Amino acid sequence: MDDATLTVRWFAGETTDAYPEFSFHYSDDTGRDFGWHHEPNPHVEGWGHFQERNNSEVEYAYESHTFSSKNPTRVVWEVMSLLPSRI
Repeated sequence: MDDATLTVRWFAGETTDAYPEFSFHYSDDTGRDFGWHHEPNPHVEGWGHFQERNNSEVEYAYESHTFSSKNPTRVVWEVMSLLPSRI
């Protein structure tokens, strides 16, 4: 692929005891569109999930995902280790 992006968003929360909200979302010029998210979503139980949409699909498909940590550095390594198998 000639054009791909990985957009990372991280919101620490308004208080020190708030759950962090974050997303790692990939898209490319072949129509791949997916990501790992930790945020409230009505399509899955809990906060952690993986979502994917192919270029022919309008809606995302969702599956629950449990992150091994909420530490930013560890989450980056976890997502980067998962990314190659999805591309």
